[in-house]
Amino acid sequence: MRPSILFFMAISLGLTAHLAMQYVAGVQMSNLRAGEQQMRLLVKRFGLSDVCIASEARYIRHLSVSDPVSPYMDHPGAIEHFPSGSFWVPVD
Repeated sequence: MRPSILFFMAISLGLTAHLAMQYVAGVQMSNLRAGEQQMRLLVKRFGLSDVCIASEARYIRHLSVSDPVSPYMDHPGAIEHFPSGSFWVPVD
C-alpha cells in the first residue's frame, strides 16, 4: 500500500472523529442551555439567589469546604441540627 493512501486514511479517520466529537459537544451544549433556562425560571419564581432547596447539608457543598465525614452524619437515628429539617415529612 502506498504511504500516501495510509496518510489519507489517517487524515480521514481524524476528521471523522473530530466531526463526531463536535456533534456530541453541540448536543450537550443545547441540553445545558435548556437546563439553564429552567434554573433561571426557578430562581426568578422563588426569589432565590441561587438554585437551592436547603443549604445546610454540608456534603452537597463544594468539596474544598465540606468535611470528609459529613455524609455519614445523617442516618435515621441522628439528631436534627438544622431548622430546615422541620419542613420535610419523615419517610415511612
